[in-house]
Amino acid sequence: MKGRRWILGLMLSFFLLWSCEEGPPRSKSEEVLAEIEDRVITLEEFKREIEELPEFLKPMLIEPEAKKEFLRNLVDRELLLLEASKRGMDKEEEVLRRIERCKKAVILEAFLDDLFRGKDEVAEEEISRFYEENKEKFQIPERIRVRDIVVKTREEAEEIKRRIAQGEDFAELARRYSISPTAKRGGDLGYIERGQVGKEFERAAFSLKELGEVSDIVKTTFGYHIIRLEDRQEARQRTLDEVRDEIRQRLRERKRKEILEAHLKELRQKYRVTIREELLEGEGQKK
Repeated sequence: MKGRRWILGLMLSFFLLWSCEEGPPRSKSEEVLAEIEDRVITLEEFKREIEELPEFLKPMLIEPEAKKEFLRNLVDRELLLLEASKRGMDKEEEVLRRIERCKKAVILEAFLDDLFRGKDEVAEEEISRFYEENKEKFQIPERIRVRDIVVKTREEAEEIKRRIAQGEDFAELARRYSISPTAKRGGDLGYIERGQVGKEFERAAFSLKELGEVSDIVKTTFGYHIIRLEDRQEARQRTLDEVRDEIRQRLRERKRKEILEAHLKELRQKYRVTIREELLEGEGQKK
C-alpha cells in the first residue's frame, strides 16, 4: 500500500507542478481545508483540482487516504511556490516569459473550444460515406510470423539446416547459434508485413506456405538466414465498426481545420498585419 501511495504522490506532484491554470477567485463562504501562511486551500478549490486531473488518475482518489495524500500534495505545491516567491523567482524575466506563454496557451485553448463548439460534430452518415469511399485505406495487409537463425558463414548455416532436418528444435538452435538480437527469443521476429524487411528475406519468408516450413538458406547483408514460418494472417478488410471512432476523429479534425482556416482568413482581413520577412534573410549564417 505504501508503494502505491508513493507512486500516486509522485504522479500527482508532476501534474500539479506542471499545471498552468489558476482557479476562479475564492468566495468568503468556502470552507478552508488548509492554510499556508496567508494562502488558503478551500474545499471547493480542492474539488476543482481533482476535476483538472487526467481521467486515469481520478479513480485513484476515491479512497479517503488518497484524498489526504492529494491534499498534502497541494500543500507541498504551495510551500514550494511560497519559497520561490520569497527568493524573487516570480519576478525573474525568464519566469515571466514562460508564464506569459502558458497564459497564451490557456487562452488559445479556450478560444478554440468555443470556436469549434457545435460545429465539429460528425454524423453517422458522414462516417459511413467516408468508409465506403475509402475502403482501401482500411485494409489489413497479409502478415506472417517467423523465426530466424542468422549465422556468419554458409557452412554454419548448412550444418544448422541439417540438424533442423534431423528434428532438433529450431528455437533452441537459434538461442545457441544465431547472431541476431532475436536469438534470446528463440529467433522469434514476431509478425512482419511486406516492405518491412529486406527483399531477399521477404521473398523467402513469404514464399513459405505451411506452418513449420523451413526456408532454404538466404544470404543478406546481415549473414546467412534460415527462416521458419510460425503463423500467417491473410489480408482482410477492417469493418466499419472497427474503424468508426478512427473515422469520426479524422473527420472532426478535418472540420476543425476548415473552421480554423476560414476564421483566420476573416481575421487577416479584420486586423492589420505587417510581416517583414526580409529580416529573416541571413539569420542562419549568424549562428
